Amino acid sequence: MKLNNTPAQIIRSIQEFYNGREPEEIYSEMAIDKNCFNGWIRDFGAIANELLELKDENEKLRLMFTNLSLVNQSLRNSLDSLTRSDSKIIDFLIKKRNTGNLRQR
Repeated sequence: MKLNNTPAQIIRSIQEFYNGREPEEIYSEMAIDKNCFNGWIRDFGAIANELLELKDENEKLRLMFTNLSLVNQSLRNSLDSLTRSDSKIIDFLIKKRNTGNLRQR
């Protein structure tokens, strides 16, 4: 039995198992037996599962950030294309918003 598997290798092997890889392939690749792997799952399974969940959440956040960045760029492009009169209206509304009074007198 191979005794020098790093924690990263152990976590990765458990994640592969959770993702559907055959345990026998993992045993062979890691040079371990079934009891050793079961111990790893008992000791590191929660960590491996949490890392998988964090990777999924990170990917969702990256996608959300990308989408918001595209919307932001689109809005900036729209603002840049406003005419001067539209720009004056925007400036007026911003000033009114800062005073807390958007009602026209």
